Amino acid sequence: METKEIIDTVATQVTEAAAQWPEYGLADYFIHSGRGPMCVITLFLIAVLVSAWKAPAWVRDFGFGAVIAALCWASVSLCQMFMVMEQYGALTANIYGGGFWRIMVPIIYSLLIYLLSILISIFQKPRI
Repeated sequence: METKEIIDTVATQVTEAAAQWPEYGLADYFIHSGRGPMCVITLFLIAVLVSAWKAPAWVRDFGFGAVIAALCWASVSLCQMFMVMEQYGALTANIYGGGFWRIMVPIIYSLLIYLLSILISIFQKPRI
């Protein structure tokens, strides 16, 4: 097989795989990752934005609270996932990947909120 044929074959396979990949919107990430934890983290986001206006000293604290809430939720979810793994034995990699994907979304969301809170607190500091 020539190099061009191999490249064409791989390109065709990648295109077919990309067509089967689900496209998620922001609301889908919110729902698939658990409404409860995502709502709590969103409340921390609202608290960061309100405190940036009313109480600038608390901005970083609320951002850090979002990270702690996400990590607590992730640890509980991991415990539940390990209990299921212990109960049912070997499962497919798709199930493990889906579980970790749903655990990581709130952590990433909370880290973005913490980054936003750091940026807000940096820009609110008085200039010298």
